[in-house]
Amino acid sequence: MHGSLNDVNVLDRSPIFVTLVEGRTAPINYTINGNEYTIECYLADEIYHNWSTFVKAIPRPVGAKRKYFVSK
Repeated sequence: MHGSLNDVNVLDRSPIFVTLVEGRTAPINYTINGNEYTIECYLADEIYHNWSTFVKAIPRPVGAKRKYFVSK
């Protein structure tokens, strides 16, 4: 079993994610592959919302690039 619905209920009440939804987060700046980003990222699994701030693991990675990503 991957997490539970209680995880999402906690997320909906988390002050960290309330400020994220309201656009009131601290400034974050970073570059990946030459692209500038200004949003926070959080590692999550498939039960969480499909928000751009969630980086979800690849459950069954195929290919060297995906396997490397998952290993990190």
